[in-house]
Amino acid sequence: MKLVFEFKKTGDLIYISHLDLARLFLRVLRMSGLKPVYSQGFNPHPKMSFALPLPLGLCSVCELLEFETESALVTEAVESAVRSANERMPDGVRILSWFEKPQRISKSLASYASAAAYEFMCDRVGGAPSLLADFFEREKVIVKKFDRKKGITSEKDIRPEMIGYRVVKDIHGRMLAEAVLSAKQGSSLNPLVFFNAFCTDSGLAAETLSPVITRTAILGSDGRPLTEKLL
Repeated sequence: MKLVFEFKKTGDLIYISHLDLARLFLRVLRMSGLKPVYSQGFNPHPKMSFALPLPLGLCSVCELLEFETESALVTEAVESAVRSANERMPDGVRILSWFEKPQRISKSLASYASAAAYEFMCDRVGGAPSLLADFFEREKVIVKKFDRKKGITSEKDIRPEMIGYRVVKDIHGRMLAEAVLSAKQGSSLNPLVFFNAFCTDSGLAAETLSPVITRTAILGSDGRPLTEKLL
């Protein structure tokens, strides 16, 4: 039986790594009565995966975890396991809903992720609407990336990966806006890279702003949340 859990990650838990989050879920789900299916081979691992791993330090209210359990369960059993899991979860991580993955969705959810929406909130940013409008009008947005293995710095144009934006609320001296960024494999745009590029373009000191960044949706190629594929 393949289950998909939608969960949030907030508070101090935004600073735990992706691997630690995977270990947390595996242990908690086991304790709650959901036994994982393991892969075959020399080094078996549980069949579970995240639709789109979240960068360290970011909040989210829409994370998706695929989890394959050993046997088919009735709805009441899964609901009971979810309640038990939430009771064991540390503050900051909570399962919001669950779905049984439809058989028509043969690939992993990660392969369907095309974009993601992020909300950016920070103070000491005046005129955010006009700054964002100017930023998205750029034909090119060049960022520098240092390759630790090769020891070289390269340049990349991230403008094709900036899909769109909207101002959530125009507040004097505060930026509260949402940006939709590419999440395709091989062309995924890290929201921190996007924010730093925006600050550079707008003449802002990114290191002094301490933005709160929250992922609000993981989207498919049709622009709709991936959760709609499960309904």
